[in-house]
Amino acid sequence: MPEYPEVERIPPDLEQLLDRFFAVSRQDLEQMRDALNVRDFETLVRLGHTTRGTGSGYGFKGMGRIGHDIELAAQQRDPGALERHMNTLAHYLDTVQVEFDG
Repeated sequence: MPEYPEVERIPPDLEQLLDRFFAVSRQDLEQMRDALNVRDFETLVRLGHTTRGTGSGYGFKGMGRIGHDIELAAQQRDPGALERHMNTLAHYLDTVQVEFDG
């Protein structure tokens, strides 16, 4: 897990959507934790895929990478890896710095 905040450059027209984006991302992370507690790997695959797509779609490349890692770990049914990747996602959401292109 990086010790420094990641800086992501996104289009300025997405600025007004960021509060909702981060709120939904944190809700998804809580759903991931709940799914891991009951070993619901199918839900974890879906949520990892969603995190990957949404993060990448908004320009958050680091979040897209983490979502991909969660998706793969869920497909492999690896609780230890899932826990690590979810902790990385939590750290990312807490520390990412946003800069706007343009």
